[in-house]
Amino acid sequence: MAKLRLDKSETKPSKPARETDESPASVAPGYLLQCAPGLAKVLQKELNFVGATSRDQKLFVKLQRNHDLIFANKVKSDLRLDEIRTAEMVLRCPAYGRFKISQRQLALMAETLTHLGPRRLVVSVAGQVFQRQDLARFLTKSLAERGYSFDDDVEDEVWMFCIDESWYFGLPVFKSRALRDERASEREGALPPTIAAAMAFASVPRAHDVVFDPCCGSGTLLAEFHRYAREAKLTGVDIDPHAVKIARKNMEILVGETSDTEGLIAGPHNETRLTVGDSRTQTAPEGLTLTLANLPFGVQFGDRASNPALYRDLIAASLNSATPEWRGMFLTSDTESFAQSVRDLAVTPPEVMFKVKIRGELATCYRIKGRS
Repeated sequence: MAKLRLDKSETKPSKPARETDESPASVAPGYLLQCAPGLAKVLQKELNFVGATSRDQKLFVKLQRNHDLIFANKVKSDLRLDEIRTAEMVLRCPAYGRFKISQRQLALMAETLTHLGPRRLVVSVAGQVFQRQDLARFLTKSLAERGYSFDDDVEDEVWMFCIDESWYFGLPVFKSRALRDERASEREGALPPTIAAAMAFASVPRAHDVVFDPCCGSGTLLAEFHRYAREAKLTGVDIDPHAVKIARKNMEILVGETSDTEGLIAGPHNETRLTVGDSRTQTAPEGLTLTLANLPFGVQFGDRASNPALYRDLIAASLNSATPEWRGMFLTSDTESFAQSVRDLAVTPPEVMFKVKIRGELATCYRIKGRS
């Protein structure tokens, strides 16, 4: 695993960025990856998994209020970044540095942007070293002097991220909205695809897995798991007929096949079944090896008063069909209800896989491995 350098230090205010001959120009492009707050370690592991970074590579990680950032000053193959599912945005950084911006770096920025065409500037500043408006004016003026002008009316962006004394000039090569574009529609309050991908990836997907989502909603978790293990057998159940209808459409797009009258979508190498029902009383698939569930929090769906019984019944339904290799991945912000249900069922103590903020609500992803 790559070594994380978690930078939480406070930096004293300094002079704003200015043009200088002393700051060295960036030799090779770096890559800045943004993910939901709490997912940095999962994203780092996925970078290793797809072969974009090496296990012993040191990565700069910055934990922010609204997102986590990972910077890699080199990647083994930038083409592998297309396989990343847990990142909200990936930026190629032709220039980056600390405190100052050199003339050579400004010339490189102008040359790169002139080649790409019209872009609008987005500046994100954290810390007290840089001021957002001052930096935006500085870049606009400096690049205009080198023949390039930003255009606020276009959709394509160029970003300037400033974190304390460090700055990163980045060109988006991928955004998570592309993940949403892969789907027909979403139910209101659906789990963001990047967080669903983090849960699926953290489960250690296997081709032979038999997967069950007892409250599948619009099918985001199962769809993301399918991308990691396309031969796995997937089953999703939800009490909401409208949600299941959406889930079927989304999975049909992903698999390239239509569902039959019983909700079965049979692909060339996989089988997905999405049905309407109550998972508390419905039998889970035989030979179950993995349960993935975004448990109702009681915010958009569910009820805090009834959650302990609901969680207990949903987990028990999986345990009744579980094989010895079964593991369960459960996401919830109602940690008290989850802890109570685990105690009632006498399962193995849950392991915290990650904590993440979803629309401002802190949620925890737990893994359990059967009865104790």
